[in-house]
Amino acid sequence: MSLLFMLSALVGTVLVLAGGSYALRWIIASINERLTPAEAPSEPVDPAPEAQVGGYVPAPRTPGELPSELRARVRDLVALGRAEEAVRLVRDHVDGDEERARGIIARLGGDDTGTPALER
Repeated sequence: MSLLFMLSALVGTVLVLAGGSYALRWIIASINERLTPAEAPSEPVDPAPEAQVGGYVPAPRTPGELPSELRARVRDLVALGRAEEAVRLVRDHVDGDEERARGIIARLGGDDTGTPALER
């Protein structure tokens, strides 16, 4: 019997809280109607575009992902025959492995004859 009484008290409490919430929303809505003018805006307001929030944004995989100073330094090092040092610089900058660094350096390009940077 006491279990039945407790369940009915619980259901009654939930109903009272739900009714109070509904009544409070109704009162707040009626107050807001009186406080704000019922005029429509003269010009339609365009919503501002949302900034990128979360999600997967892939990093660029072109030679442009290196700063211009680093690209110039890498080209100079390759031209001087110090390709391994250039690979280490790029690898440290992109936090990648050696193969990715070599690929980036190769895409940087070589001289005007079309020779890739690492094959000079």
